[in-house]
Amino acid sequence: MKIGIIGLPQSGKTTIFNAASGKAEAVGDYSKASHRAIIKVPDERVDRLSELAQPKKTTFAEIDYLDICAFTGKGKASEGAIDMPDELRYADALMVVIRCFGSDCTPERNFNLFIDEMILSDQVIIERNIEKKDRTAKLTGNKEFEREVAVFRKCLASLENAQPLSEAGLDEAEKKLIKNYAFLSLKPLLVVLNIDEDDIGNESRWTDVFADKVVPNVREFVPICGKIEMEIGQLDGDDSLEFLNDLGIERPAMEILIQKSYSLLGLISFFTVGDPEVRAWTISKGAVAPKAAGTIHSDMERGFIRAEVIDYDDFDHYGSTHACKEAGKYRVEGKEYVMRDGDVVLVRFNI
Repeated sequence: MKIGIIGLPQSGKTTIFNAASGKAEAVGDYSKASHRAIIKVPDERVDRLSELAQPKKTTFAEIDYLDICAFTGKGKASEGAIDMPDELRYADALMVVIRCFGSDCTPERNFNLFIDEMILSDQVIIERNIEKKDRTAKLTGNKEFEREVAVFRKCLASLENAQPLSEAGLDEAEKKLIKNYAFLSLKPLLVVLNIDEDDIGNESRWTDVFADKVVPNVREFVPICGKIEMEIGQLDGDDSLEFLNDLGIERPAMEILIQKSYSLLGLISFFTVGDPEVRAWTISKGAVAPKAAGTIHSDMERGFIRAEVIDYDDFDHYGSTHACKEAGKYRVEGKEYVMRDGDVVLVRFNI
C-alpha cells in the first residue's frame, strides 16, 4: 500500500509524516524536501502467530508513506492555485494534511483548494485525450476505445460540475477501463486535521466542520495533534504509553492512520503460518481465495486447487494447525470462497 502525503507549507505535513512513520525528518518550511518511509504494520495477531509457530522469520504487512514536497504555487499564488506532482498518481490513496491551528488557519478553504486542483488536473488529462480517443474510435471502430470515450464523457461532465471522480457514480467496470490514467480525484482521501494541543479531547470542534464532506470508502477525516504525536513517536514503548495516558489519547497516530487507511481502501489481512515464516498478506475485502493466493505468488492463482483455512481465533485458542484439525476447526475452501479478515491459510496448487 502506498500513501502520498500532501499539504500546503506550514500545514504540519512532515510532522504528520514523522508521527505516522516514526521518522524524525526536519520540519518547517522545507518546501523542496520529500521523504519516504516503509513501515511495518503493527498487528498483534502476527505477534501471536509467531509466538505459537516459532518460525525462522516473521514478516508484517507494510505501508509505503511518501511525503511530497510542500506545494508553493510556483508563481500561481495570486490565483490561489497549487501544483499536483505526477508522483502522486502512483499512490493508492492520498493523505491530505490540513492545518487547524493558529488564528489565521482556513481549513475549509485549504481543503477545497486541494479538491479543486485535483479536479482541474484530471480535467486537463481528459480534455487532452478525449478528442484523440474519439477520433481513433470512429476511424477504427475499436469498441474498447468507444467505451473509454463514453466513460471519459461521463467523467468530464462530473468534473465540469466541480464534482470529483470519486463521486461521479462510476461502476467497477468503468473504473477499470480508466485505471491507467490514475486520476487524482478518483483516489481515496484520508484528510488529517492537524489540530492544536489545546484541542485534544475537543476534536469535534473540527470534525463537525467537515461532517458533510465525509464519504464512506471515499473520503474520511481524522483529527490528530501532529506536534504531540511526533514527540510520542520518538519515545520508547513504556514512555510513549505513559505520555498517551497523561494526555488522554487512546491510540498513537500511527495505529489510527493505518486503521483508517485499511478501512478507506477496503483492505483486510490474511496469514500464512509455517516453520520458515509467519507472514501477513494484504488483500481487498471481497477477494476470492485464488486472488488471495495470487498475492503470495502468481503461480498459486494460476494453478489454484483449494485453500485450507483456519480462523485466527481458533488458531489462537488451539495453538497449532494440528490441534485445529483435531478440533474440527480446519476447513477446505474452493475457488468461490470469499476471504475473511484473519484467515490463516495454506494454499494447494498445481502448475
